[in-house]
Amino acid sequence: MMYIMQFLNDEEGATALEYGLLAALIAAVIIGAVTTLGQTVANTFNSISGSMAAAS
Repeated sequence: MMYIMQFLNDEEGATALEYGLLAALIAAVIIGAVTTLGQTVANTFNSISGSMAAAS
């Protein structure tokens, strides 16, 4: 009975889970930002390339 109460009162696992969720959220935000920024940069380079081709 004593071991069950210790297990129920143990908060170490919850802390590790919280850190894991926080890391996953940060990773998702970084992936979203890089994807958006990458598409913007690709569009800019394509625009410049098209302008250079038209100028020559």
